[in-house]
Amino acid sequence: MKKYLYIIISSIIIFLLNFPAHFAFNFWPVRFISYLFPVNESIFQHMKMIFTCILIFYLILRIFKSRLAYQNLCTAALASALVTITSFLIIYLPVFFIFGENMIFTFILLFLSIAFGQITSYFILSKKDYKYLNYISLFIILIILILNASLTVSPLNNFLFLDKVHKTYGAVYKN
Repeated sequence: MKKYLYIIISSIIIFLLNFPAHFAFNFWPVRFISYLFPVNESIFQHMKMIFTCILIFYLILRIFKSRLAYQNLCTAALASALVTITSFLIIYLPVFFIFGENMIFTFILLFLSIAFGQITSYFILSKKDYKYLNYISLFIILIILILNASLTVSPLNNFLFLDKVHKTYGAVYKN
């Protein structure tokens, strides 16, 4: 697949995955869903959502890997997630603290951050098989998923974990 086509299509898919993911816990308020998707409106929960949506996209790529010439899916997924989340937070946090929440700006920034992450991942996908780096990346992804789950259940008393709408931290389970 051509570079620009991959970057545009993958960025759109990941961006669109974030919308149903945002409401997944509202539809299925169970503990397992809370580990992967947002449970409140905190910044941390939204970064967890972005991470999960990127993983879902690369899981889909993995399913179709035999038809695609991509390698290094774990390394590409991890790099894309880290670049996307880091670039988003570097721009979003100062703007948020100075001007407050602006949904249009947030959506544009989210898409651009995802595209930047996908540009990074494209170069990783098109390289020779990294073998051990892919195993290390998979291990790091699992650690991040465990960390996300533990921080969902026991969030830190920090502005990144505060749901400004409800003035709460963490999940409220109904089961």
